[in-house]
Amino acid sequence: MPIPIMFPIEVTSRELDARLLMAAHCAAPGRTVFLGQDRAVYRLARRWRGGIYVGKQVLVGGLKPNLTKYRVLKERGYRVLFLAEEEPVFGEEHELDREQFLQMFHPNWLDVDDVVCAWGDFSAEVFRAVARPDAPAIHVTGHPRFDIIKPELACLYESETQAIRQRFGKFILLNTKFALASNLPAFLSVKNAFTGQNEKGDTAEYWLNFHCYHARLQTAYIELANRLRKEFPGHHIVLRPHPGEDPACYNAVLGGIKNISVLTEGSVLPWLAAADVLVHTGCTTGLEASHLTPRIIQYAPDVGYVFEQHLPSLIGAVCKTLEEVVQEIRGGTRAVVEPEAERRISRIIANFSPQVVSAGRIGALVAEAAEKMPADAIRGRLAELEHLARSLVRPRNQRRRKAGGVPKKFEPFDRDAIAAKLRVLEKLVHKELRCRFISRQLVEISAA
Repeated sequence: MPIPIMFPIEVTSRELDARLLMAAHCAAPGRTVFLGQDRAVYRLARRWRGGIYVGKQVLVGGLKPNLTKYRVLKERGYRVLFLAEEEPVFGEEHELDREQFLQMFHPNWLDVDDVVCAWGDFSAEVFRAVARPDAPAIHVTGHPRFDIIKPELACLYESETQAIRQRFGKFILLNTKFALASNLPAFLSVKNAFTGQNEKGDTAEYWLNFHCYHARLQTAYIELANRLRKEFPGHHIVLRPHPGEDPACYNAVLGGIKNISVLTEGSVLPWLAAADVLVHTGCTTGLEASHLTPRIIQYAPDVGYVFEQHLPSLIGAVCKTLEEVVQEIRGGTRAVVEPEAERRISRIIANFSPQVVSAGRIGALVAEAAEKMPADAIRGRLAELEHLARSLVRPRNQRRRKAGGVPKKFEPFDRDAIAAKLRVLEKLVHKELRCRFISRQLVEISAA
């Protein structure tokens, strides 16, 4: 019976391609990968005795971390490889609230037979400084989402890139990240998880200011979209909200305005590859664009600095005013990653360096964990799997949440698109991959 490797997905547009790359590296004779909606994967995992779980969804951080799901899997004989979807990406010269970082994840939450996958040397040092003597092993792996921005993997989304270019022609992409202003449930969940974040001042006032800060930035980007469509009539303006934002806020103001579209569809990577210019808010999208978009601008208007990530400002130009953005688009230099910037970024995100392939490192850790599992640990219940799939036709977090109005986080799988990407990945990993679609939320990937 093959050892099951569980890959949960929370946000399809952000995570699917990186998970497929990891699955291609991890699938092997004696190991099979189940990739799907996070709740579907967790329910499936509970129906096996033993396996390997790769991700972070069974751990909920905060002042009072919730480890219930993690403990259930440990009782079922699982080994967990913790891999965060988000890590603070500050430059070393910027002060990082390490206590807040460790509220998101603490290595002492895991057992000694688990593994921590750190994005870079910096986060590994933070974890090792507080780890108990019998803490799990901490490995610097990077994250596969930064593997797939490299030129050799551009073919993975080339057809999507071409379709976007045919649809919009030349366009300027605005990437926003203001969920604390436009998505009340998201704001409350973050506020409640980190109520002790600002110990020196009034917590309620801190979160009020944080909300207002995002609201001012959101207004600034709406104003920017309107300014750019008038300054550059030959370009379309595509505003792409973060998955945690409510697009209705933008559609209410920009909907119907000529030459502006508010879109959330698909992975951001083909959009970055197709765009002439990216204007972003100082998030990791600016790093992902480094090999994909000719011109990159971080628009950071002076609306009261509270909290922004620093590393993305090392790539492209940083503009403070609308006029600076316009002039940079008209005659700015192409985005180039300087050697010193690459060194600084690679310390935070290891596979930003060309020499590190995150999916390969994680694949090796999965293989090592599988070899250590007892031979009699795997007793799969395949007869129940199809019944499970039928019960997951509409998982709860796939339904539109009417209260917040946010879009669906998990979009059902596109069978043809996944099959096409696996054919590309077969050539990269030099193995034949088999794909079995159990449902639109769950797929099994194995190697011949």
